This record gives sequence, structure tokens and C-alpha cells, in this order.
Amino acid sequence: MRKVIMIIPIMTLLANIAIFIDIPILREIIVFIFLSFIPGFAILRLFKLKEDSFLDTFLFSACLSIAFVMLIGLLVNELYLILGFSQPLSTIPLTVAISAFTLAAFFVEYRRDLSENLKSKTIFEGKLKKLLPLSLILFLLPLLSAVGVLYLNVDVILFSEAIIAALCIISVVSRKLVPENFYPFLIFSISIALLCQILLTSKYILGVDSNLEYYVFRLTQINGHWGFLNAIVNPVITNRFDTMLSITLLPAIYSALMSAQGATVFKILYPFIFALVPLTLYRIFEKQFGKLIGLLSALFFVFTSTAFYGTEPIGLNRQIVGELFLVLSVFILLSKTIPVTKRRLLLIIFGAALVVSHYSLAFIYLAMITLVFIISRLKPKFDDTLNGLTVLLLFVMTFAWYAIGPSAPLASLADTIKLAFMELTTGVINVQAGTATSLFGTPQVFTPATWINLLASGIANLFLIIGVFAIILRVRGKEISTKFFVMVIAAGIILVAAFVLPSFAAILNFTRFYGITLLFLSPCYVLGGQALIVMIGKVGRKIKRTLKSPISSKRKNVDVAFLLIAVLLSAYFLSQVGFVNFVAEGSIREYNIDFYRMVTSNESQVKNELYDTYIPEQDVYSATWLLNYKNGSAVVFADTESESHVLVSYGLIPINLLIPLTNTTVPTQGSFIYLGSLNIVNGIIPSGTGSFNTSEISPLFNQNSIVYSNGNSEILYAASSNGAPSP
Repeated sequence: MRKVIMIIPIMTLLANIAIFIDIPILREIIVFIFLSFIPGFAILRLFKLKEDSFLDTFLFSACLSIAFVMLIGLLVNELYLILGFSQPLSTIPLTVAISAFTLAAFFVEYRRDLSENLKSKTIFEGKLKKLLPLSLILFLLPLLSAVGVLYLNVDVILFSEAIIAALCIISVVSRKLVPENFYPFLIFSISIALLCQILLTSKYILGVDSNLEYYVFRLTQINGHWGFLNAIVNPVITNRFDTMLSITLLPAIYSALMSAQGATVFKILYPFIFALVPLTLYRIFEKQFGKLIGLLSALFFVFTSTAFYGTEPIGLNRQIVGELFLVLSVFILLSKTIPVTKRRLLLIIFGAALVVSHYSLAFIYLAMITLVFIISRLKPKFDDTLNGLTVLLLFVMTFAWYAIGPSAPLASLADTIKLAFMELTTGVINVQAGTATSLFGTPQVFTPATWINLLASGIANLFLIIGVFAIILRVRGKEISTKFFVMVIAAGIILVAAFVLPSFAAILNFTRFYGITLLFLSPCYVLGGQALIVMIGKVGRKIKRTLKSPISSKRKNVDVAFLLIAVLLSAYFLSQVGFVNFVAEGSIREYNIDFYRMVTSNESQVKNELYDTYIPEQDVYSATWLLNYKNGSAVVFADTESESHVLVSYGLIPINLLIPLTNTTVPTQGSFIYLGSLNIVNGIIPSGTGSFNTSEISPLFNQNSIVYSNGNSEILYAASSNGAPSP
């Protein structure tokens, strides 16, 4: 429809006006919407894809836009550098390139006599008056979570979590209160609300990996172009990060065109991308199992802290982007409505985007499509999407990209395969390497809350295991896609391998493998719960029959099964988010809801956990002072938390110039000693071998000069031979 595609030039014009007039806030909003949807929508119209729903249009437009921004950014970067421009990632080159492509795609499409119409059916159809209360609740839910976190109001946070748990149950109880067409809106609203509860606790970067990601982004932003980092001053892991366009080019382009600070981009862009993952999962699961199972499966993924809701997955921005392209590729692979040629083209596009987003997920994806391709060759009429050329292109793109750079991920993959082979052949396997107990969050002291949490996690994992067997044995009696069946089995094998093979688990760690495999295994929670509850129901009916009691209908049993699953899922959610721990006055467990308890706690372990995620404002100020005044080659002594956090992200100090601070440290001349809030306020200095008290390094305060202090953070300078400090 010509009227529909007119949004492309209109938004392009508005984005250009916003950029060049530079109106604060308005520019950020318009440019973010433009970059996140319009190029992808133009590509979607160019491909003439016939989407099944408005949700598909939304997902494809967003994902194609994100892939386009990364790939066009790489093209602009390389082309301008060849032509002699030193800063291609600046506003004008990027605006011209992206606008030119978007408008060119529009004019090509406009010249066609569009015969197809964009379906007017949306995910919000229904009687608006009756659905207004639900729409209002879903719209306000993220705002409620944001307000609760920003003002550190635990009651508001608990209230928002109670609403989420109630919505989970109500969606099963009544189709009138929560219509099926609102399921995507429900998932998206809950996802954004939960992400806000973590990310908005601070205006600075959160997590370990995110600080390293912010480091490579900032260097890309400062340099004005993307390139490999200096291998002399940057360790192996950092040089692997710089190959990921998802954390270098992507945020740099958004930051340049939005004119937004890097931390703001990180807190807006990646949560938006992450919220698209459960939406895509819903579409995959809905196609395989139906809408209700699709909803509960997607919510199980969202409610699991190691998969979605938690400081670890939220801080892995490159993995977030990679997961989106992984699940989109799976959706394309399973699709039956998109023509084969276009499916293959989309697989190549999303595969290329996955390759430059996250290397570990790219290897997992290659393993899965290889398995599907082999089975498709052995089993006639299995699949016609993956042909030899498509698979070959995906392999060539992956290995070509990962073979370049000073620290190629292929070397790490080769070492991992070698170690795993040695473990299997020698029989020396450490089953504890998976650290599966971390999934249960088992504390040292058992309380009633502890037992509730263990029960909720135990039931969830029991359902998962039963669900995998239910899929293998086809217990449900309903045929699912053989391709999806193969992927579920492959995900189960990967999870087991991560548990029993330490070298394999070391690639990501077991909890991350658990979260990633839930992209495929989440329906097993619902299917396993359904199978177990139905089996118990049959046993109960036999008992009733012997007592000559009325027998419930099969339909009623199915409804009861889903209701019980929803209730247990809500309980699992309240356990995962720390609601149970807080209300039952259990141990400190979750970063957001227990933030005040962590700040006021006197336990060193709790403090270490807090500062492992959180960066105080005073620490940012002191790290920025080092960035401005430290000699480029001077080393900095600091505790292990500051080394991997604030000094990397906001101090931009290469890791090779950071030396662990111990109670026996003798600083060299011209070096700095960094003491953050954990050290000054709490008197704790974490090191590789444990923690010690600040009083143990008191001689350093007497022997060296304090050159910076803001009350909570201090910087000492090791004086030169004449005793005069020279920062």
C-alpha cells in the first residue's frame, strides 16, 4: 500500500531535520525510532515479504534495521578509511549513507505497483473499550517499575512484581480479560518492566562484561572509526571484543546520530533489543505448540534470572544482540509461509549479523544448522531451506571473520575442542565444573525462603527434564516440526556437555549455557508440567472411580493443568526476582530489590557482590580524573573489582596497565594507586585470593601522596625519587 510505505520518506526527513536542528530529547527519540525500524521496514517492503501478522512486521523491521546499521556502518567505515577520511563514524557520513539507502529502497518500491496490502490485523484488535484497562496496565507497568527503582521504593517494585505474577495467572484463567491477541503486548510489557528494574538502579554501566564492552565502544567512538585494538596493551579477551560490531559499531552509530551519551545508548538500545527476543520466541513456540503454550514458554524464559532477568544476562550486550539474530534465524528456518529463496537470503543476512555480534553463539548456530542440514540430506522431504550454498556461505562468513584480527576467536575454539577431546579420551571429567548449584541460589544459611526457592527451582528443572522426554517420545500426540525437534535435542546435548566437560563450560560458564539453551528448551517447562499434571490427574481419576466419584472431562483437565502450570510459573517468578526472599526476610539475593540491604550490609561477601555489579558515582569521577591526568604509560594499582569495572569503562585504562592491589604491594615510581568506594567507605579490598582490610595497606597512605579525593574515592601517586608528586 502506497500510503503505508510513505512512512519511510517521512521518518527519514524527520530524522534528518532532528539531527541537523539538534533538538535535545526530540532528536534522541526520533533518531532511535528511525534507526530501529525504518531501514528494516524499507528492506522488508523491498523483499515483498508477506508477514503473517503485524507482530512479524514489527520484528522483521526491527531486526533488519539493526543488522543493516551494523553492516552499512562497516561498509562506510572501510570505504571512508580507504578514501582517506579519518573519522567515518561521524554524523554527516553516517546520516548520508543511511538516508540514501533508505530513500533508494523506498523509490524502488514506490515505482512498483504494489499489489499486496499490509495486513490491517494487529496484535491489539478487539473491543477497545473493554480492553482499555488491560492496555493501560500493560502500558503503565514498565513506568511503575522504573519509578520504583529510580526512587528506591521497594514497595512499588514489589507491587509491580505482584502485578506481573497475577497477569501470568489471569492470562490462563480468562481469555476475556487477557485476549490471545494481547499476548505479545503482555510479553513485551513484562520484559521491559523487568529490564528497567535492573538497569535503572544506576545511570552508569552495570556488570563485568558490559564494562569491557563499553571500553571497546568508547575507543571506537573516540577514534571515529572501527578497527582492531592494539594487541600490545590490550589482553586477548579485549581483542576478541573488538571484533564484535554489536558492541563497537552499533552503539557508536546510535550515539553519533542520536547525540546521546554512551551509557544512555547502552541503557536504551540493548534493553530494546533484548525485549525482542521473547517476542520472537513466542512466535516460534506459538507456531509449534499454540498460543497459550507459546505465552507460558516465553514467560518462563523471561522469568528465569540466568536467561533474561538478572544482572549477568543483562550485562552481556553482545550476547543479547546475538540471541536476537539466532532466534530470528530459527524462526526463518521453521517458517512455511516465506518463499524458500527469500528464506535463504534472510538466513544469510541474519547469519552475517550473528557472526559480527557474538562468536560463541555463532559457533552454536553453525553446529545446529549443520545437524539440520545433514539430517535433511539423509531424510527425504525433511527440509528444503538449507541447501549446500546457504550452509557454505554461513561457514565462510563465520570463519573468514573470526580468522582476522590480532586475537582470532578460532584459536580459542581450537583449544576448546582439543581440551574437550582430551577429557573424553582420558576419562577425567569433573562433573562439578558446571556449577549447577548456582541455578538454585543456595545460600550458606537455610531459611524458610531458601526452601521455597529450592522448591520452585526444583519443580522448574523437573518440568524441563520431563518436557524434553515428552518431546522425544512425542507424548503430547501432536506433531511438531522435525527441525525444531532436532534443535531441542541439540540444545539438550549442549547443556549436558556444558555440565560434564569443564573445558566446554569454560567457553561461557554453565549458567550462560543454561540461559542460551532455554531459547529452545523453554517449551519443555510447559510440556513437562502438563505431562506430569495430566499423569497425576489420571491416577487421581482412578482413585475417584474406585470411590464412584464424578470424573472430570478431558477438556477441564487440560485447563486445570495449564492453570496449575501458570500458578507454579508465577511462584517461580516471585522466587527468581527475590520477592520471596524479601517478604520472608531471607538472605540477600537480588541486586535490585535488595539494593538498600546490600548497601547497608556489614558482610564483606555482600559488599563484593554489590560492587561486582554497581559503580558508585564517586568512583566514576575518580576514574575520569585518571583518564584526564594520568600519563599514558603509567600503571595503576587497584582492587580486582575496580580493575574490571570503572577503571576500564570510565577510566579507559588498558587492562595490561592495571595491576592487582595486595597487602604486600610495593608501587613503582610514577604509578598510581586507585581506591574506590568499596575500599574507602567499606574498608574492603578484594583480590584474586580473597579480600583484606584497607588498614593492612595503611603504610601506602603515609609513603605516597593523595592527588585526588572526593570523600568516597581516592587516588595516590607514587612519588618520584625526589619525593615530588608529578601527576
